Amino acid sequence: MSVGAPISPAAICPACSHMGVRPVTTRHGYTFVRCHVCGSTFVHPLPSAEELAAHYQASAYFAGDEECGYYDYADMYKALAPHFERRLRVITSHTGRSGRLLDFGCAAGYFLEIARARGWQVAGVEIAPSMAREAARRSGAPVTTSLSDIPGDLFDVITMWDVIEHLPDTLAVLKQLRDRLRPGGVLMLSTPNAGHWQAFRETETWIHYRPPSHLVLFTAEGITHVLQRAGFERVVIQKVSPLPPLPGWLRRASAPLERSLATGQARAWRLARSAWFAIRVAGRCWQKLAHPTDDIFATLEVLAFQPTG
Repeated sequence: MSVGAPISPAAICPACSHMGVRPVTTRHGYTFVRCHVCGSTFVHPLPSAEELAAHYQASAYFAGDEECGYYDYADMYKALAPHFERRLRVITSHTGRSGRLLDFGCAAGYFLEIARARGWQVAGVEIAPSMAREAARRSGAPVTTSLSDIPGDLFDVITMWDVIEHLPDTLAVLKQLRDRLRPGGVLMLSTPNAGHWQAFRETETWIHYRPPSHLVLFTAEGITHVLQRAGFERVVIQKVSPLPPLPGWLRRASAPLERSLATGQARAWRLARSAWFAIRVAGRCWQKLAHPTDDIFATLEVLAFQPTG
């Protein structure tokens, strides 16, 4: 299928529900298409439930399958912890206090561990049984493999860190999560930004076109649409993690450093992070000259609020 060719009108955007899409790229036999209205991209047709179950239950997903999963999730704590600490501060600035928190898609429980240490009463959901056990062990929190197994009390906060892009039925899950929030409760999530310049200009190398792990990649407009359709009252979006384009020579020279940080393998961690920060600053300066209209932010961080009445 050529990238410019129209595709079946049965492809309905899971973000804004409009028809009208065009193919973007094909990976591992799956085709991503982009919505004409909100710009979000999604796999069409979706893999079967059986395919997805087999994918996430494979032992290599969290250790070994770097292309669709993780090189070794156990090494990711030092990369993820600063984001989790900052996001928890954002949440607390809105709630004003700690309370009941559910982390949906909690993996090994790193965020649960941090939140519990800050006084939150926490619980988690993780579909991979081995990781659910590790999350429970690490955090001391109740962690189940299904939302239906979580006791029925309402939560003050629900979090989803890089989870929503994995869901084959985004709207249905968001509605279920909204129903588990108290009035005025907060959902906070992170997800790759489908408006990032690489999603358009480097479709063959953008790391987030990685099916069957990633199924729906949202723009800011798209994530707003789907959260509003799910019944959330207010949506606040912050774009974070600037990743500007780099001149070719600098990209080639810095690629090993970028990969070592992304997989948690970098030695002299603080020095490596500082070096990568300096490279991104240089890239930002070059981008303002070469591609001034680019959206350079790799991640969307989103707050959505349960209606109070």
